Amino acid sequence: MPRGKRIWYPGAMYHITARGNRKENIFLSDYDRMKYLATIQKVKTKFRFNLHAYCLMSNHIHLLIETTQFPPGKILHLLHLNYSKYFNKKYDHVGHLFQGRYWDKLIMNRYYFTKACSYIHLNPSTANLLDEENSPLWSSHYYYANNESDPLITKELLLAYIDALSYDEWYKLQQFENKK
Repeated sequence: MPRGKRIWYPGAMYHITARGNRKENIFLSDYDRMKYLATIQKVKTKFRFNLHAYCLMSNHIHLLIETTQFPPGKILHLLHLNYSKYFNKKYDHVGHLFQGRYWDKLIMNRYYFTKACSYIHLNPSTANLLDEENSPLWSSHYYYANNESDPLITKELLLAYIDALSYDEWYKLQQFENKK
């Protein structure tokens, strides 16, 4: 049965996940994570999109992107093609780095946007990688929690949605709700 066509329109937002082929690691070092983030920056200059949140786990990634003029397929194709070339050359691998087609969920409302950001930012904590959750190489959580700017991410929308709370208060609330 053929796959369905993905929904896309300018301004659409997506929670995107991609996993390593056979659940294998796609990041073997901090430098690999830096390279992936640098590749996102290069792709952003070509396809112009907003990155609201990210998490780079060892064997998968989470991105929350807002498209402007190009569908997520074009963005992810160039991002993963360039990163895969780097990874395969560095580690003398051949074949696919990522397992199949990326997964995406169209974000249709404010509630799901904040829940997706929460899920992405809590991913290292959920996997008991507490030291990594506060590293900018692992998650955009670092920039929100430390009130630092990063040209890679667009923080304004999440901060506007949780405006009654500080980011730290919101994050602690999400951790509490996640444990229920």
